[in-house]
Amino acid sequence: MSALVDAARTFEGVRFLHRGRDRQGLDCAGLVWAAYAACGLVLPDFLLYGPEPHRAGLIRYTVAAMGDPLQVRPVRADLLLPGDVVVMRYFREPHHMGIVGQRLYGSEHALTLIHADGDAPSRRSDGQQRRGRVHEVRLTPDMVRRITH
Repeated sequence: MSALVDAARTFEGVRFLHRGRDRQGLDCAGLVWAAYAACGLVLPDFLLYGPEPHRAGLIRYTVAAMGDPLQVRPVRADLLLPGDVVVMRYFREPHHMGIVGQRLYGSEHALTLIHADGDAPSRRSDGQQRRGRVHEVRLTPDMVRRITH
């Protein structure tokens, strides 16, 4: 598995905090930057964004920090690997990011997304809070369609 995935998983359960960059709170970009920092690589960061980071240059700053994307929409799921950083859109513009992981579901390995979910808190069937926190979810075909970079 990827060291970046392992680092990102250490932040599971950390609460969502807009522009957060540490264990007190993280947003989606903060999780990626914190996971890289945990691996010993400090990326150029940007914090001057509002609730719509695409308007402040999310793609431009991500490319400046990480280089050109390997895939641009449409992204092929069969080319995604654990440790890939993805940028996604839920409406029109890309405004969310996370790290691809992999977990065993039953007898098959499936790709996951480790991300800081800013939605209102909800509880899983086991009572654990997931939204409003950093968590890992199975990467569904719908989520793959939302990946832009």
